[in-house]
Amino acid sequence: MSGAGRPKGSANKNKKFLLSRLQDMYGKDFHPIMKMAENAVNLHSKANESNDTTDLRASIEAWDKIASFTEPKLKALEVSGNGEDGELVVQIQRKRYDGS
Repeated sequence: MSGAGRPKGSANKNKKFLLSRLQDMYGKDFHPIMKMAENAVNLHSKANESNDTTDLRASIEAWDKIASFTEPKLKALEVSGNGEDGELVVQIQRKRYDGS
């Protein structure tokens, strides 16, 4: 059965049940994404101290996973020069990620 009846991004009953069970086990404030972020911070600290390639890779992968929950995915676009006069016009919009 598809999730056609619920809004996109809303948790289904199984996910809500699992989160509830995890909160029963680890406390009412437990949230898996926040725990992942906490562990990413620990991995980042370890990677900075050791400067080991394996530690750095683990840190990058952890932050990449967190980013998948917090930042929109970038999509590839195909562009062709089929405008008037055969020219290609490109418009660039920049977005700052520092919160300003």
